[in-house]
Amino acid sequence: MGSVIFIYIASLASIFGSLSAYSISFRRPCRDMSPECLKQSLQKALPAFANGIPELGIEALDPYILKELSLNLPGGIDIAFSHGYAKGLKKCIVDFARYDEDTFEAQLHCNLTIKGKYKSSGRLLVFPIDGDGESTIKCNNIKLHAVLKLGTQVKTDGQSYLYVKSSTFDHSYDGRVSYSMTNLFKGSPEISNAVLEFMNSNWRMVAEEFGTPMVDYGVNSVLKNIRRLFEVVPIDELKKL
Repeated sequence: MGSVIFIYIASLASIFGSLSAYSISFRRPCRDMSPECLKQSLQKALPAFANGIPELGIEALDPYILKELSLNLPGGIDIAFSHGYAKGLKKCIVDFARYDEDTFEAQLHCNLTIKGKYKSSGRLLVFPIDGDGESTIKCNNIKLHAVLKLGTQVKTDGQSYLYVKSSTFDHSYDGRVSYSMTNLFKGSPEISNAVLEFMNSNWRMVAEEFGTPMVDYGVNSVLKNIRRLFEVVPIDELKKL
């Protein structure tokens, strides 16, 4: 799931250093802007920023609490998650990170888990769905790739701040996705088990068909955190070590 995805805050922290003035417990392990240094910095920053920054109004990303999430998926499926969470961001492995002029790019591999209650209706490929139960989705070795274009602006306080001009992202599956969902078809355990077996046997097709809206949700949550960070912390503070 695109809780994935949620890497950008830590990525940007790895470029500009620690926010010591804001009680962030991160210090860059190296000082240059080389790809290797950025990779090390992003790896070190990831756990700290995944914990969130309450004093800046930036929510925690691992675990990421899913109080209520409603999605309209392709094929006419409506699914709502509640009382759940997504976790795994803290332990993502950074494949590479690089910065060139106004562009930052990074790629990570992650093992992500999404767990919670769900309700669903509609049709999953050839199967009618009418579910209400517990769900656990595990994405093993999902690859997350992001590119950010950054700009600067001077605010009324006279200080310069960053902002995101544009962002692109993609994801792919180097491992597999596994599904555990109870009561997929109300009143019929046999059909429920058959649908679940189909989903796990054809996990890639299911993930590629229905995973993007969930990734989009995660990306939007991360971008919200990034914009909040850039709104309140000037570039001079971002550069402090």
